[in-house]
Amino acid sequence: MISVISGTNRPHNTTLKIAQHYFNVLKKRDQEVSLLSILDLPHDFAFNNDVYGERNADFSKTIREHIVPAEKLVIVSPEYNGSFPGVLKSFIDGIWPENLKGKKAALVGVASGRAGNLRGMEHMTGILHYLSVHVLPMKLAISKVDKIINDEGELTDEKVLGFIERQVDALIDF
Repeated sequence: MISVISGTNRPHNTTLKIAQHYFNVLKKRDQEVSLLSILDLPHDFAFNNDVYGERNADFSKTIREHIVPAEKLVIVSPEYNGSFPGVLKSFIDGIWPENLKGKKAALVGVASGRAGNLRGMEHMTGILHYLSVHVLPMKLAISKVDKIINDEGELTDEKVLGFIERQVDALIDF
């Protein structure tokens, strides 16, 4: 299974639209896929999860459904202050490391600026390597994301769409 993770809890975010696009592309490729939005996690998960605080049954269920069975991950994260969101790091910290060890991950950075969260993807790569997650070398930095999504929430940039297709192919073969 491949789990697509939308790495922000901000309402009405474009990151989820990108994650949904990945989910749809993977479905069309007949992949078993799940979609997890950090926005849907219990609001206290950073303090009550499988590792810290009191165990949160809803958080534990999310991990059992989306992380444990996944062989591969697609992590879509926006740029917040030159990196990825702290809430995404809290999510990772709430997962027992053995539930991530040996998985493979594709990284997608999303930003309204020009760098497409390159720094955040590098930060995430270091964390994932520490956790023994294999990171696909082909990373996608989506810049000026607000200009390439139409009113229906669909991606319109042909270059980005083509790169997503190639990245998905590489992830499936990874």
